[in-house]
Amino acid sequence: MRYAILFSGMSFRRHINGLEFCYRTLVDLGFATDNIHILNYDASLRACGDSEHTPCEAWPGDNTAYRMVVSAAGSRAAFQLALRAIREKLTRDDQVFINTTGHGGHHGDGRGPDLITYPHGERYKRRDFCADLATLPPHRSLVVLMAQCFSGGFNRAVVDASRAASTFIASATSETRPSFMAFNDRNWDSFQRNWIAALAGRDVDGSPIATHAGRAGSGRITVSEAFAYASTCPGRNPYDSPEYAACPETASEVTLSEDTIAAQAAA
Repeated sequence: MRYAILFSGMSFRRHINGLEFCYRTLVDLGFATDNIHILNYDASLRACGDSEHTPCEAWPGDNTAYRMVVSAAGSRAAFQLALRAIREKLTRDDQVFINTTGHGGHHGDGRGPDLITYPHGERYKRRDFCADLATLPPHRSLVVLMAQCFSGGFNRAVVDASRAASTFIASATSETRPSFMAFNDRNWDSFQRNWIAALAGRDVDGSPIATHAGRAGSGRITVSEAFAYASTCPGRNPYDSPEYAACPETASEVTLSEDTIAAQAAA
């Protein structure tokens, strides 16, 4: 089985848009909707940067209604509950995928980065995030995509905390730098959009992207191939500074395909 947590705390609309793109892609890759936990802002499709504070309605990718159903707020408590729900079902043959976006902070005093969460911009510290992650039982693979500022500061800590046999984490930026929205379209964070597009085989508007023809959209694009595309494609924001970590190194060849997971489990 495959499980996912999509998380954003004090969200702007572009963060919600990114979660929706991720959700649609996971569903297209065969993730069961009941196994995808969506945690956003105040447990709704609202964004904290909206003056009218109304829910998002039309997704700017193709101008259709949002498909994802937010299950809880973008808080540490909600993240812990999502982990608990996964923990009760997780086996050694299963995969966990986590996508964090929204805002990230940094203490600048050796304590490292954190996620900014709902409400009141509270800090979900790196050490606490990793302690919560370590409560998962052993499983086959953990894939993490982080899009918030200073996200690269999570990479080594997540790898060290993971109890998965294979762990891969991709971050939009290094520990000391912010992440950026797309240059030509402020509806998206650049690195997150392009990493997900590589897995989907198409951009947010449905147009095909020129990467790994024949495998794109099948779930058989590896996480490192998605990283390479997001780091080098023409639509990237050059101010991002993407980084990744993998343990063991072969974790970079993990995919989000259930067929591949089943084949690995049987081997």
